[in-house]
Amino acid sequence: MLSILKILTMLQEKNSLSSTKYSKKDVRSFLVFFEAYLEDSLQNLDGPTVDLARHVVLSGGKRIRPLLCFHCGAQNPNVTNDLLKASTILELVHVATLVHDDMIDQALLRRNSKTIHSFAGDHTAVLLGDALFSYALELATDFPTNRICRIVSKATRLTCSGEIRQNSSRGDASLSLEDYYKFIQDKTGELFKASCQLGALLSGHSEKDIDLVGEFGISLGICYQIYDDLLDTFGRKDKTEKSLGSDFDSGKLTLPLILLLQDVDASNRDIISESINKSVCVDTKLVISKLFDSHFVIPKCLDEFNKHFSNIKLIANSVSDPVLSDNLTGFLSFFSSKITLLNTLNTSNFLALHE
Repeated sequence: MLSILKILTMLQEKNSLSSTKYSKKDVRSFLVFFEAYLEDSLQNLDGPTVDLARHVVLSGGKRIRPLLCFHCGAQNPNVTNDLLKASTILELVHVATLVHDDMIDQALLRRNSKTIHSFAGDHTAVLLGDALFSYALELATDFPTNRICRIVSKATRLTCSGEIRQNSSRGDASLSLEDYYKFIQDKTGELFKASCQLGALLSGHSEKDIDLVGEFGISLGICYQIYDDLLDTFGRKDKTEKSLGSDFDSGKLTLPLILLLQDVDASNRDIISESINKSVCVDTKLVISKLFDSHFVIPKCLDEFNKHFSNIKLIANSVSDPVLSDNLTGFLSFFSSKITLLNTLNTSNFLALHE
């Protein structure tokens, strides 16, 4: 295991982050250093918390939030250490939310590994999530400006608020599309926003561009949550690394169900409403699956996704710093490569997920 001092020495020798548009080599180098920095940071936790944190934090993942931070800050090679620390903070907050989410949804798998609550119990899962949140904020206080800590704290608060509001609305068939977008802006978009803003802030970008990359992060987070919700409803178990189907089973209304409820007649709306968060027979699930198909719910959801994705591109092009703008556009190419499972969506998968 590399020490943080060794990592920083290697970074100084390698000077892998250029002051011009990043390359794929830069991204790979950053991820290598980030993983080492993240692993080393976990050693500062206490007792058995270390092993539990290692299990969930080092089990893989797309590292989208650290990569957002990197893409918004890689223009300044002198802040590499700060980017690594900020990225670690962001990932710790994200993983803390996953630990709690998995417990709430009673999910058994995450990234093809057992979830914390499934082998250590709900009590430990709650405390581990709390410990990761606390440690992230502790690391944020290391920066000379308290603005970093304020951004992270606000994003963490809004992420939790979004989750609370969504959980309190379980089983509510009257949930509006506006409500849904507010949920996902808070629960996913705010941490994406913080990721972008930390990178831009640490690299000395203008306040206007810091605000713009924040908007970029919000819109990207909305797109990503739509993608995640579509996978949970219409994805294939053999193509993912986590449990699927928990949204419907737990009464959580996401985009597919909201759009369907808005489109069906009163009798079918009653059927759907009565089945949310309840154990229903196969015949009822078949009816709902056919309704998803006949009302073109997947294409409608993809239209919503594409609408927000187009907005992300516009924001990236609005950034005044040309290198930052190019890097944001480059990130969208990376992001597109990570959401290829959109091509596997099928309404028939809804039945398979709820057998």
